[in-house]
Amino acid sequence: MDYKMVLIDLDDTLLDSRHNITEKTANIINQLLKMGIKVVLATGRMYRSSLPYARKLNLSGEIICYNGAYIRDLEKGTVIYHQPIDLALAEDIISETEKAGLYLNLYQDDELYVSERNEKSELYREISGIESKAVGRLSEFIKKAPTKMLVIEIEREKLQKSLAYFQEKYSSVVEITRSKEFFIEFMARGVSKGNALKITAERHGLPLDEVIAIGDSYNDISMIKAAGIGIAVGNAPPAVKKEADIIAGNHDNEGVSTVLAEIFGI
Repeated sequence: MDYKMVLIDLDDTLLDSRHNITEKTANIINQLLKMGIKVVLATGRMYRSSLPYARKLNLSGEIICYNGAYIRDLEKGTVIYHQPIDLALAEDIISETEKAGLYLNLYQDDELYVSERNEKSELYREISGIESKAVGRLSEFIKKAPTKMLVIEIEREKLQKSLAYFQEKYSSVVEITRSKEFFIEFMARGVSKGNALKITAERHGLPLDEVIAIGDSYNDISMIKAAGIGIAVGNAPPAVKKEADIIAGNHDNEGVSTVLAEIFGI
């Protein structure tokens, strides 16, 4: 098969544990670009949190952010696709998180809003490089449909109970996924990296068989399943590996660069 496009997740896939792109990985991607292969970042991150990596790799065209809720053209700066969460639904979810004492990230206009800064906002800053804006009670602040919302909960039992509750109450009206073990993420119904893959492939007139997708977590499953070849890195949980056609190496051991070099004969 002659593959024309590669979608790659950022955290724990393309990036190592220090949130860096290795020199070998950058070199392999540069060779793909010279071969005319389209390389697209597909991440749960905000646009401005993912943009530095796209710039480092000299990527052009689309970048997929917020788990597929937001697709932007890197060269023109134009928004190709944006599907926010319905405002009334977002307000209801925020109310539930406040009742449960859960810490919530609210994303609007590519800004990050929180009720207060604490160890959880610091944890997120270390991962994303983004400073949050503390605005007090989010239920009083929100006036606009958000692109995404994200719960941060370090206590495993509390997170699992909250995840089960949200899935039971909201799974028919909102997408709920996880990119890290201490995150619960909410997007508009129908939003996924898999859907974003289909939108992006269609823009380039490519059949899905000619697309490769590489990821590590639950929010990557939809694109791993949608692509012609779905690849899970070695550090992915069993549920993600189960859906993949290929299991690559660990993200800290050149998993992405090695598997791409093998597929494209570099």
